[in-house]
Amino acid sequence: TFPAIPPEIFEFVPSIITFNLATNQVSGPIPKEIGMLQDIDILELAENQLTSIPAEMGQLNTIDHVFLQANNFGGQEMPAQVCQLRTEGSLTLLWADCRGDQASLLCHPACCTTCFSGSTSSLSASPGSGDKEPGGITHADSDEEVLNRLKKSAPDNGESLNNALSPQFKAYTWLVGTDPTNDAKLSDILLLQRYAMATLYFGLAGHGWAQKDGWLSEKSACEWELVEKCNNVGMVTELLLYSNNLVGRIPAEITHIRMLELLDLTDNELYGTIPTEFGWFEDLEILRLGGNLLTGNIPSELGNLSTLHELYLHVNEFTATSVPNEICELRTDSGNGLSTFWTDCITNDFGSAMVVCGEDCCDECFGDDSDFTFYQGYEDTDMPTSSPAAPLGTVVPGRNFPPTASPVTTSAPTLPENPELKDDLLKHMKESPLFSDRLSDKNSHAYEAFLWLGSTPNFDELDEFHRLQRYGLATFYFSTNTDAGYPWKISESWNSGEHECNWFGVSCEDDNTVTEISLPGNRLSGTIPPEIELVGLGNMLTTLNLSGNNIGGKLAVQLGALKHLEVLDLKANDFTGQIPPEIGELFKLTSLELQANELTGVMPPEICQLREGVLDELITDCDEEDPFSMVTCEIDSCCSECY
Repeated sequence: TFPAIPPEIFEFVPSIITFNLATNQVSGPIPKEIGMLQDIDILELAENQLTSIPAEMGQLNTIDHVFLQANNFGGQEMPAQVCQLRTEGSLTLLWADCRGDQASLLCHPACCTTCFSGSTSSLSASPGSGDKEPGGITHADSDEEVLNRLKKSAPDNGESLNNALSPQFKAYTWLVGTDPTNDAKLSDILLLQRYAMATLYFGLAGHGWAQKDGWLSEKSACEWELVEKCNNVGMVTELLLYSNNLVGRIPAEITHIRMLELLDLTDNELYGTIPTEFGWFEDLEILRLGGNLLTGNIPSELGNLSTLHELYLHVNEFTATSVPNEICELRTDSGNGLSTFWTDCITNDFGSAMVVCGEDCCDECFGDDSDFTFYQGYEDTDMPTSSPAAPLGTVVPGRNFPPTASPVTTSAPTLPENPELKDDLLKHMKESPLFSDRLSDKNSHAYEAFLWLGSTPNFDELDEFHRLQRYGLATFYFSTNTDAGYPWKISESWNSGEHECNWFGVSCEDDNTVTEISLPGNRLSGTIPPEIELVGLGNMLTTLNLSGNNIGGKLAVQLGALKHLEVLDLKANDFTGQIPPEIGELFKLTSLELQANELTGVMPPEICQLREGVLDELITDCDEEDPFSMVTCEIDSCCSECY
């Protein structure tokens, strides 16, 4: 007997976001306690021996992806409560064994997005069950013609396409399920390009990109947003995905975009190694990979790029590596070869560099204690706003990664409590049990901020208002700096002895009251805490811009207490759940951007009513043709634009 999923894991750890037991030998029913998960986003249980799906799975209101294929559900019907998540919740992908008359799971095509035959070795899948007759095969690639064409050119000999959970296989199932007739007739080079673009989307968390209009649509790839230029045969030549919240490893399939001349992936969250397959590009002139988290060695295969003029690898996480001679040999005296090469070759105080590169090879060196700058040639209007760059022309290599405080731990912090501060906070919070409960929880970020503030050297100089304001900011910092492996990009002066008006991204008026918090694209994670309300006590906070980060969870209802907000920009994060009606109390709001999240439900009428006042811009994920848009909002009568 194979082990079952213990129900206790869901009871005692209800905050799980991703639960992945795929390709194991787990057996028995899925425990009904799974319905206790409050923040689950991805559930991967494919390729096991599971026997039943509980109706309680319908309580997973935050779920986005569910993969249940290759199990033994014995002809069970998909619970209606789960299918309801497809129409009323945030569920966008639901894969199961619902294909053919021997299907182990009965699922209506409007419920399951992709149906499999049930064999772990079979790649046959269909977009929805859709069988009209017993035994009918509705899969668009039933003879696997497209699959074989993709495998023939696969960098890994098709191994990724054998894995039903891979971005490559997801791209394949999307490809044959959108416009199969046209896709089958595409030339190999155009088919591979379309497949590569979809693999990029699935592999680099495309659902959270800041700009993604047209991606995964039936339009030509040349019409997808951020495809800057194509040639006359429909091949992409310029792809500009900088500062777009890309997260993940660069898939080698990107090289199927064969005629690329300019590829810009600057200022994202790309990690892992640079694929050696980059050396396959034949026309690449400009390659920009700066401002990411890339590691490993710089591949010598980049030396095969005989057309390369500009190469930017700076401000990554390369360590103890050297620039291969093959790349340096691209530098020529005639100036026709590699003319610009930036990498992390500044020598530190210990006499070593992250990347060893000679002066005759690298013409700009960077370190881990410098400020980030974009490349020469960006116009001011095109400068990504998510990175606080130095002015163009300023020689300030790298980006600043000052030391940041450690995230909250499961053990109590060691700093002493300050009884005077506690009295001040409890006096203000006496009518708010939520705040006082969080302050009493010694494992909370609120308590961590309390200990920090009470131990700062200039605490006695602060009046009650500024103690509350600083406490709100400190709690926000600890609550959104939760990933020790990926801290804020720039956290200069935050939670230091300096006044909060000098903290990076914070602006104040003359009386030291906060008027703006602007931290776009700064690698914030975690959640927005209720204590954000305290930052608005001075009635002067007009702008809150947290776009392009990785903040998740539900939107804090306390945002509605920031009564003087004029601009609230929360786009391109990982927020889930419904939009709180309390935001409708922000009567001075002129711009509200909520798109590129995982929000669900109907736009609250309280917010729609703001459109009758000064709210000119209201954008959310309400595009009815986009399966990832799960908010209902009428254009003109409420939303100004749908994503």
